[in-house]
Amino acid sequence: MKCARWLFLFLCFAAAASCQTSGKLYPGAKLDPAATSEAKLAAASQPDIDISVYTTADSFEKVCDFFRKSGKEYKPIGARARKLPTGQELKDTLFILDNAADLMTTRKWVKVQRPYIGQYGLARGAQNASSIRDVTAIVLTAKK
Repeated sequence: MKCARWLFLFLCFAAAASCQTSGKLYPGAKLDPAATSEAKLAAASQPDIDISVYTTADSFEKVCDFFRKSGKEYKPIGARARKLPTGQELKDTLFILDNAADLMTTRKWVKVQRPYIGQYGLARGAQNASSIRDVTAIVLTAKK
């Protein structure tokens, strides 16, 4: 019986370590090294923040449904749908991944956005069509 309990604990630890090292946040999402570098550069003035950007071809709604199961959806006051200069609708929402009440007190949150707009596109008011990709971006942010 004692051996079975230790085996169970070991398997739980191994599964948690596997998830941690695999870099998976959402099933099928892939870490986007270039987008992560851009995001880290944009947040360089905040050294206590760690950012990773993942992308998936799955719909915005499907990714949001996934995070609604494990996080608390946070919509800023006055949030509204926006259109890009290309006419495409920009969808985004935030999910608090710990038990914090809001973004000011959370230590881990995720932003889900479709389409992905690179930093160059943001600097140009999303005018640069090459910086807009029709994928769902998952931006994981954690305070160290």
